[in-house]
Amino acid sequence: MKKIILPTLFIFFFGHSAWTQNNTKALYFDTSNTQTVLVLTATAGYVHVDAIPAGKKLIALLGEKYGYNVLHTKDPKALKKIDFSTIDTLIFLCTTLDILNNRQQAMIEDYIRKGGGYVGIHAAADTEYEWPWYGQLVGAYFESHPEGTPRATITTIDTNNPFTNHLPASWSIEDEWYNFTFKNKEIIPLLNLEESSFEGGKNGPEHPITWYHNYDGGRAFYTGLGHRGEVYEDERFIELLQKGIAYTMKKP
Repeated sequence: MKKIILPTLFIFFFGHSAWTQNNTKALYFDTSNTQTVLVLTATAGYVHVDAIPAGKKLIALLGEKYGYNVLHTKDPKALKKIDFSTIDTLIFLCTTLDILNNRQQAMIEDYIRKGGGYVGIHAAADTEYEWPWYGQLVGAYFESHPEGTPRATITTIDTNNPFTNHLPASWSIEDEWYNFTFKNKEIIPLLNLEESSFEGGKNGPEHPITWYHNYDGGRAFYTGLGHRGEVYEDERFIELLQKGIAYTMKKP
């Protein structure tokens, strides 16, 4: 099996072939893999200078371990060159604000409607406020957050759920904690943020911080975790993220 870590090679996938092109690169590529994820890190606001490189590194390692190719771009213009029929999951990694034009939005809508997958990490909820379809895809928009990255308690809603059966019923972690404006009543919460454990929570006793759902023909997974680079080294988060990616790569 030929395995290649490609820190500088720029590629696009068309069918089963690859060719070089600026602005999209392979973080991990194995010629025997049949599935591919595309990581988008475009920003028009706050840039997560620690989380983005840590997230890219982690997803590349997950691709190597679990057998899927990992492409990355921070340039939305690159999307027009992508054959989305070769992409199994699109990952918004700490994207911020309005990054896509109408044509790019339409491409993503078409991709999801054809059974594509979506994973949103942290600031993916701080993205595309003027695109209502996206709000329902991610499930909620960022509303505010308390200062700093305090340690908070998270409740695992169902420790028998395949997403979360590796987690204890209650656990704590340091991160930045989003308050949300929820946009989709069909989300299925997996983890609840306990507002009694930190200052500044505004969603009340039901404060989902990670969820999944089917939406408009595709599958979506979102986690509010992931502001701090250190989170991407936490085994609890790593397994949770991989399970989210695996869920979205399967067809509804």
